[in-house]
Amino acid sequence: MDLLSEDTLQWSPIVANSSMNRERNASGINSYEKEFKFKPQDFLEQKLKEFGSASWLDLCCGKGNALIQTAEYLSQKGLLENVKLKGIDLLDFFAPKHSHINNIEFSIGSIIDWKPDSTYDLITCSHGLHYIGDKLHVVESAVGALNPHGLFIANMDLSNIYITGQNSELYIKKLLKLNKLDYNNRTKILKKTGGETIQFNLVYKGADDKTGPNYTGQDAVTSYYSIK
Repeated sequence: MDLLSEDTLQWSPIVANSSMNRERNASGINSYEKEFKFKPQDFLEQKLKEFGSASWLDLCCGKGNALIQTAEYLSQKGLLENVKLKGIDLLDFFAPKHSHINNIEFSIGSIIDWKPDSTYDLITCSHGLHYIGDKLHVVESAVGALNPHGLFIANMDLSNIYITGQNSELYIKKLLKLNKLDYNNRTKILKKTGGETIQFNLVYKGADDKTGPNYTGQDAVTSYYSIK
């Protein structure tokens, strides 16, 4: 099998044309609330009460609807001043912000190339990992960018991770547990509370964009690794 490099994978039709998360809202129908069972705006409001500031990084944010709606909600309550919001997406399809919302930063690029320059209370990746080559690198980076009290939450399908010579799903579950990540096999949701440096000690080999649909019903990318 000819595996794709990360640079080549970015422009695969499966990745570049993905609409899985592009329109997702903060709450209500087709939302982060429905996907992750909590409202980002409520989470950030609680952090404001506890610590006086709050921050959210949304990886593969699509249009950024959820970030913009959260900013509007907090603005209406007079709570926006000490909130930092950032979204990263491969394509420049970000929705327009109202002029009074000046604390959202949108960045264009692959989250593989993202290098954390700050820490966050909340880091989300709603269905974005399905289209990433080195998924585990992104997880390592995200967990490392959490505040001590922060939360990382993402969708991840273990059937889209292959480790040479291993029962891949069992091996990945063991690695996740070893690194204190919680994985729900039914919902396919990955969580980690509290930032720290983690390492899965695997070598990324490349990706296959011809895997076909995963549990979402949409075509996904399978990531290939070997043990160091």
